[in-house]
Amino acid sequence: MHSQCDICGSKFASRQCYFCQRKICTSCIVPEDATGNYSTIKCITCGRRKINKISFLSVLKRNKIILGIIAGFWIYTVFPLPFLQLFGIKIDPTSFQPIFITTAVMTIPFLFMFFAWQKRSPNSSQSAAK
Repeated sequence: MHSQCDICGSKFASRQCYFCQRKICTSCIVPEDATGNYSTIKCITCGRRKINKISFLSVLKRNKIILGIIAGFWIYTVFPLPFLQLFGIKIDPTSFQPIFITTAVMTIPFLFMFFAWQKRSPNSSQSAAK
């Protein structure tokens, strides 16, 4: 039923560390994060290492399904001709020039979003000061 805690070995690991994704019990949670929600719980190992952010690779791994769906829609939007020919629809390729230009322009805000994407976890002292 319950899994084993990766830190102390307890049989009651009911939570998961937000940063290292290890299963932990309630006694292995950093004290100031004990009242936080399930998505921002930090284990004592990450607390000792002073880990306050997750890597970009970890963000990609956690959101791979969503990124795959977005990539699929993007490929269909940018390269619709092979898909339309697959369905048997014959369309003049020059009519897609506005679609290609619009798609290229629409990717610019997404590039800015990725650069400004906040990789740090919310800190209770910073949010209280604002």
